[in-house]
Amino acid sequence: MEKKIKKAGVIGAGVMGATIAAQLANVGIETFLLDIVPPELTDDDKKKGLTKESKAFRDKFGQNGLNIALKSRPASFYVPENAKLMTIGNLEDNLEWLSDVDWIIEVVVERLDIKKSVFEKIETVLKPGTIVTSNTSGISAKAMCEDRTENFRKHFAITHFFNPPRYMKLLEIVPNPDTLPEVIETLADICEKALGKGVVHAKDTSNFVANRIGTYNMFSVINAMVEMGLTVEAVDKLTGPVIGNAKSASFRTADLVGLDTLLHVADNVYEGCPDDEKKDVFKPPDFINQMVEKKLLGEKTKQGFYKKTKDSKGKKVILSLDCNTLEYSPQEKVNLASLEAAKNVSGTPQKMKSLYYAKDLAGKFTFGHISEMFIYAANRIPEIADDIVNIDNALKWGFGRKMGPFETWDAVGVSKSVAKMKEAGYEIPSWVQELLDSGKESFYKKEAGVLYYYDIPSKDYKEVPVKPGIILLPSLKDREKQVAGNAGASLIDIGDGVACLEFHSKMNAIGEDIMSMIVQSSDIVSRDFEGLVIANHGTNFSVGANLAMLLFLAQEEEWDDLDWAIKALQDAFMKLKYLDKPVVAAPAGMALGGGCEICLASDRVRFAAETYMGLVEVGVGVIPSWGGCKELLIRNTEHLFEVQRGGVYPKQIEFMPFVARAFETIAMAKVSTSGPEAIKLGYLRPTDKLTVNRDYLIEDAKKTVMAINLEGYTPLRPLEEIRVAGENTFAMMKLALWTMHEQGFALDHDVTVGTKVAYVLCGGNVLENTKVSEQYLLDLEREAFLSLCGDPKTQARIEHMLTTGKPLRN
Repeated sequence: MEKKIKKAGVIGAGVMGATIAAQLANVGIETFLLDIVPPELTDDDKKKGLTKESKAFRDKFGQNGLNIALKSRPASFYVPENAKLMTIGNLEDNLEWLSDVDWIIEVVVERLDIKKSVFEKIETVLKPGTIVTSNTSGISAKAMCEDRTENFRKHFAITHFFNPPRYMKLLEIVPNPDTLPEVIETLADICEKALGKGVVHAKDTSNFVANRIGTYNMFSVINAMVEMGLTVEAVDKLTGPVIGNAKSASFRTADLVGLDTLLHVADNVYEGCPDDEKKDVFKPPDFINQMVEKKLLGEKTKQGFYKKTKDSKGKKVILSLDCNTLEYSPQEKVNLASLEAAKNVSGTPQKMKSLYYAKDLAGKFTFGHISEMFIYAANRIPEIADDIVNIDNALKWGFGRKMGPFETWDAVGVSKSVAKMKEAGYEIPSWVQELLDSGKESFYKKEAGVLYYYDIPSKDYKEVPVKPGIILLPSLKDREKQVAGNAGASLIDIGDGVACLEFHSKMNAIGEDIMSMIVQSSDIVSRDFEGLVIANHGTNFSVGANLAMLLFLAQEEEWDDLDWAIKALQDAFMKLKYLDKPVVAAPAGMALGGGCEICLASDRVRFAAETYMGLVEVGVGVIPSWGGCKELLIRNTEHLFEVQRGGVYPKQIEFMPFVARAFETIAMAKVSTSGPEAIKLGYLRPTDKLTVNRDYLIEDAKKTVMAINLEGYTPLRPLEEIRVAGENTFAMMKLALWTMHEQGFALDHDVTVGTKVAYVLCGGNVLENTKVSEQYLLDLEREAFLSLCGDPKTQARIEHMLTTGKPLRN
């Protein structure tokens, strides 16, 4: 069943419905957002002169939903213009619109009776073959389908998005007993490839997979905290990044979700799973019920496990809750020996292992709640999912964890942990014991670059499915496809005559190792390959230059070495730009500073939706010096000198607005909040294309290389006649900087740095329309960079960024 989703309808314009609709619009799906007609006119409605027949009144809930999506932070739309693909209406006047859509998503309140009444309405206009899904977080698919026609049941399923839908990867798909297999296949394909989701196939049980295990884990943590007398802040330190969880850890996450929502999810399991052996864990402790009574619900009531306030000096502080007294007090410093020891261990698996076997209070706490999670997750197969892979993916994608339960279990050692659990009195799930008794030692294993998982029914390992179109660089390395490499980067053969340059330094910061591999890779690709992709699987594509190296050279006044380093990277990026084979960059996450500049040097960019791109060097008191200023100038002005019809050049050019646009982007260190916004900012071109699901990014970039070659690739030639704005425009920009300084918008050093940016973008002290080469502009960049590195204020900014991760205003 190959089905294209061109139009969709979302019913329910609350936060979740509106932001799901926004994501559909983000990927080009025309979407109707419908809600009920408000029951009564409010005083505000009457003041506006609205009546019950007014369209503005009848569509008010839909319009409110659209406004929510437009104003949400983080942003729901890639760019605000995507909202044009959304049309708002109401279920009384516009129900007929749903007869023209391919997919209807119900996102109304979590009440079975209301959902069933919505489905009854939908069915009056439903065309054959239209897919209908519910975004419920826990109501049974079978129950929602009662009294519906066979056609409805066959095309109905649950698609459970996680909030916020744009950013959270997990989407759980749950069929009802009559759902056609091809409907599930279509939904999985659309949600994965079009919407960018990681699909987990779940069973029709209360809270499905992620919330079932995640909520159990949360209540296990709460119970262990109470039993051991730990503080809220101590628990969050022990359940955050140190064990591979999100920074929000346990209680900050609960505040974000809302305590009332958490209890609703827990109650779903308590009431809906009478045979769950750990059912009583889902009953909240007394202090949690008291928190609900006192409206200590989290962010929605401005106080929960934490409370933001100001101290006597007006400084913002975050207080934490004492779970015994329900009073707030300043957070205590967390001093736990094994926690500090774990922080100093390299790698999440080793950190987890260090804490799990520690003998102090932190170790006992970690051993207790993690062991509870291991056993509970193991006992849920096949009740909530068929295999360990779906459970691990659900917890990783739904809660931002680096490892799922079974990957974590492998990290601490299955045999050793089981022995410790038995000693502590835990009952080990029979299939886990069988795995160990058969001589197997882990839930996953890797052989010849292929990952296998333990399959319970067959009692043997099966290959973890990797969908066509997903390239995994570590797997290729295991299969000896690495062509060259050093500590900072590798060149890998990804097939079909295409190589991939992978960065793997810390934060993928660009230093001497990466520079060396750029040069070496260019030579190898020119000789042995048909094209190059620049990509990696890191959280961030690249955060830019190795600041520690730059600071060291500047403080030691090794100006010749610093000049050589900048020139060498300029040459390396120019070598990429003018390589005789196509180069396609594939950024995802942060592509900042040099990470942005390497994209600017590429022939084409295949970018992930969540690409945050920017030239941010001014934040540490320097300017882009690896071609960033040059490339942004070219991109903002090149269209001015295109040959017009009849073969003539334009006679009069007004440089100022276009140079000012490049200046504003660099001097304000603008960073895109999405890949599409990077096009608006001028970092990317309209010819650069989007991949929503990052899993497919490297394959798509590889296909782009192949397509360029198929069209016939002609290497670029270095630009020798770039027209620049010259000294008059430079003078106007200096005046603008002075004005900003006088009005208090810019500090002294901001003016210094901004003046250097303006000087480079205007081509220095030359006349308007002077023609200069790329190398001339690169030399200006390098000279400006070096002069700024000698300024103590720049060195202070770099040092502050290295120690705090935040820019310094000095």
